[in-house]
Amino acid sequence: MRNLKVAVFIVFIMGLLLGYLGNKVLRTDLVLAQSNYLANIESIYTSVAESVGPSVVNISTISIVQYFFQAFPTEGAGSGVIISKDGYILTNNHVIEGAKSIKVTLGDGRILEGKLIGRDPFTDLAVIKVDADNLPYAKLADSSKLRVGQIAIAIGNPFGLGKTVTAGIVSALGRSIQTDKGFLIETLIQTDAAINPGNSGGALVNSNGEVIGINTAIYQGAQGIGFAIPSSTAKKIAEDIIKKGYASHPWLGIGGETLNRRIAYYYNLPVDYGVIVGEVVRSSPADKARLQVGDIIVGIDNERIENWNTLLLKVLRTEKSQVILNVIRKGSRLDVRVNLEERPRQFSTSGDYI
Repeated sequence: MRNLKVAVFIVFIMGLLLGYLGNKVLRTDLVLAQSNYLANIESIYTSVAESVGPSVVNISTISIVQYFFQAFPTEGAGSGVIISKDGYILTNNHVIEGAKSIKVTLGDGRILEGKLIGRDPFTDLAVIKVDADNLPYAKLADSSKLRVGQIAIAIGNPFGLGKTVTAGIVSALGRSIQTDKGFLIETLIQTDAAINPGNSGGALVNSNGEVIGINTAIYQGAQGIGFAIPSSTAKKIAEDIIKKGYASHPWLGIGGETLNRRIAYYYNLPVDYGVIVGEVVRSSPADKARLQVGDIIVGIDNERIENWNTLLLKVLRTEKSQVILNVIRKGSRLDVRVNLEERPRQFSTSGDYI
């Protein structure tokens, strides 16, 4: 009996000892696993900063602002991404718009003169070039494969402080914002990676070190809400600008304004929405289709058009070469078939015409 008690006691003690050792080993394994996880995350951030950082540049501009009868120079700052070893740089249109002088500071400290190749206010993108070769350049990813929750790392020049890296995730896809110039930009990436004034034109990068977007804007008054132009859009626009000096967009060839209730009431018009045609550009697709001044465009392919921005977006986004405009002319509804063409270079940066 005494031997049995001793045996039970020994088993009990061994159980306690094994439990203690097991817990210790488990805690050690958990600490090691957590440490390895943090090390892996850190390595992603450091790797991206080291590989992509040199391809992100600082851009400083000087513009001339007319104030009454005197002109004053004003300075601006932004960021850009080198996309070719021979010096082509992607940035935002609003970073360089109106600039009389563009200076680019490379990662190695060199300051070079930037030449504007072309700009596209409809996507808020622009391409500039510096006279240099063998530059570090970034790879543009296929942004159509993006998923909400992916790591997003922003690299840029906030407040002119110099190269800065912030991290977050892809918060949402397909967002829309309206620029200060009134252009509505769609299909944007939303991120909570810190983006501040001066980050515009910089890179939004994935964990593989590929650029998934060009940082373009922040949501005023909010925290952790920034937007970037998808890299697939940026790549297409950049290729157009480098090849032709401007971006390719469909062209209708009209000027006009949004029809609202006040205008409709004043002129006793049959509808209070749509776009009133105020000008038809000579030899444009609209002119060839015999669209007339005073026509009211209320739809495209039987999809309702509420205002000027809606019409502009519909035309810019269409992949068809021919559309049917649903028009009201002198109180009667008719359909006008229009063969769209490429937007002419002289209208490539004007939002006053569609």
